Amino acid sequence: MAALLRLIDSFNKWLTILLGIVLAVMSIVIISQVLSRYIFGIPLPWSEELARYLMSYSVFVGAALALRKQQLIAVEFISERLSWKPRRALKVAINVISIILFAILFMKGIEMMGKVGTQLSAGMQIPMSIPYASIPIGAILLTMNAVAVIIELVLAKEAVKEGEAA
Repeated sequence: MAALLRLIDSFNKWLTILLGIVLAVMSIVIISQVLSRYIFGIPLPWSEELARYLMSYSVFVGAALALRKQQLIAVEFISERLSWKPRRALKVAINVISIILFAILFMKGIEMMGKVGTQLSAGMQIPMSIPYASIPIGAILLTMNAVAVIIELVLAKEAVKEGEAA
């Protein structure tokens, strides 16, 4: 299980680099759009669309990375009051339920891709299944990182000290 955890963390390092590149490209596209529209008076018809699609992918990748680091927003009122073992069991249960929801998200994302597969985007003229692919891809990444969190919780021998990363 530790080997799987290392593999997932190694993959997440590449995802972090990819996320940085996607955010940089998105920023450049948005700045180019503003400059071309307001300075040169020539709007780029594809730029807003590309930025929106890149944002969709970056949200799913970022959420998966945040899930792995256990940095997603959470209400921990109950778990903070529990001792280590019940807290760990609660976190494992929450991640198992999350995996079930990610499986539903995956199936619905595939279904949506099938419905929009013949449509072309207005500005870039690409199949709409490409932007909608962010949903099942994101569900896979979220599931992978939820599994990593579960493995980490199972392998943990004791509670992490206050102030240390989980």
